[in-house]
Amino acid sequence: MSQLRTRSLSMRSHRLVRSWTALVLILAAGFNLAACSRSAVADRASDPPTWNARIVSDKEPGEPLIVSGTIYSPDGKQPLEGITLFVYQTDATGVYTTSGGDNRATRIHGVMRTNAQGKYEFRTIKPGSYPNSRNPAHIHAYVSGPGFPEYWIDEYHFSDDPFISDDDKRRASGQGTFSSILSPTRGADGILRAVRDIRIERCTRNCTGR
Repeated sequence: MSQLRTRSLSMRSHRLVRSWTALVLILAAGFNLAACSRSAVADRASDPPTWNARIVSDKEPGEPLIVSGTIYSPDGKQPLEGITLFVYQTDATGVYTTSGGDNRATRIHGVMRTNAQGKYEFRTIKPGSYPNSRNPAHIHAYVSGPGFPEYWIDEYHFSDDPFISDDDKRRASGQGTFSSILSPTRGADGILRAVRDIRIERCTRNCTGR
């Protein structure tokens, strides 16, 4: 009887070891899968920006808007490749999803890097003015590139905005596609389109320090 009990206990021990081994293998496989998933997400997040960006979904409330342009050398003649443009804005009701002085991480934001022709483009919606204010609707923008530390440029504004003053319009007149006041046109597809070209500069008082 003693030998039988010993043999029985030994068999149970082996079964228990096999069960624990299987459990460890299953957990290890799960951890590896999670690690791979995190790695894939990290790889996607670290992908370099493209020259065009869609910063809202097709379901975003508001008027669809596509802004495009070319970023040039300081003399406005040579299109520049590899220049980064970062933009952010309110939603159609004029609200950010962040609070405080820095709203760069608000929900509607995006980054582009110009192509070989110096082109950029982003698809968004026309932003709203801040609630209970007379502040014109606008899109914030920052430019940077090799030899050009990041700096802010004049916001993208809209010529039909009732809060844009006549003085602002006069200052922008004569600048052509380099004007920061956009005059969007609506295509047959119902999408507003506007163009703004940019002359890059080496910042002075408008550097961000990033």
